[in-house]
Amino acid sequence: MSRPRPTWGRTGPGGRDIAAAPRVRQAFTAVTDDPDIGPGLRLTHLMGRVSGAEGEVYVWLPPQYDDPAYRDKRFPVVELLAGYPGSARDWWGNLDVQTQLKPMTERGEVQPFVLVSPRTTLLAGKDTGCANVPGVVNADTWLSVDVRKMVTDTFRTRQDADGWAVAGFSAGAHCAAKLAIEHPDRYRAAVGLSGYDDPAAEPDSIAAHDARLRRTTDPLWMLTHARRPPLTSLYLSGEPRDGYDDALAVQRAAKPPTRVTVVPSAGGHRVTVWKPMVPQAFRWLSGVVGGPVGAEPSTESSAGRVKPSQSGATPVNATGSSRP
Repeated sequence: MSRPRPTWGRTGPGGRDIAAAPRVRQAFTAVTDDPDIGPGLRLTHLMGRVSGAEGEVYVWLPPQYDDPAYRDKRFPVVELLAGYPGSARDWWGNLDVQTQLKPMTERGEVQPFVLVSPRTTLLAGKDTGCANVPGVVNADTWLSVDVRKMVTDTFRTRQDADGWAVAGFSAGAHCAAKLAIEHPDRYRAAVGLSGYDDPAAEPDSIAAHDARLRRTTDPLWMLTHARRPPLTSLYLSGEPRDGYDDALAVQRAAKPPTRVTVVPSAGGHRVTVWKPMVPQAFRWLSGVVGGPVGAEPSTESSAGRVKPSQSGATPVNATGSSRP
């Protein structure tokens, strides 16, 4: 949960050089007493040094992580965001993401992603929309800076944007699209299942009650008002009046190098619809996000792909700032 926080601005660390900050080597414990969320998970409680937010973070490592053949490799990461009001457990307990992906990863059907699921409900009874709300919460910085740095400092993961993606369902889908469009220097792709553009679609949204935030955290507005089209790819799903129409609007607004894939769904706004979509969404991610690389992602950003990237990524450092 969050305490009173410094204000870092709408999108990030307020000009701080995160790469120069002390390493965040976090201790994790194996989750062995929670059969509802499946096997292989590790858990920690993170205090965000930049955002001031805090919460639990679950991590799952792919089978290749401990394979001696991969001991010098850094792995791609997908940050998983729950809906609202949701839990960091939802991707594991409701969508069975790791149990679905483990055999696919072993067969080489998808990249060996490190999966990371942080707390997204940082304020009781309020949806942050994964936004930095001045004087209230720095949810964007929590996800795109604090969690990201902790993962790259603790595990053998890629630091460049070409090795990172974000995925969410419902309110988490809104967040995923927002973060990927806003931070193409941190995320190369996003998956959004039954999301929305206008944050007011969630009645408890904080951003929806501020005219400026409501506008500037809308993925469609962000695309149409970007100084230049972001280098990112989006995979958006939904059905009419539940994500599909908003996804089509984003697709129509996108200009290269932004790429948007829209996939219709049916069956309502529920986990039983999103769960069977996980395999195809991760197959898509495997063609957009880079695979495991050696110690220098900046020189090997195309290594280990299942198929050629659509992104043409520019490597970045842990701050999300472009390298010279």
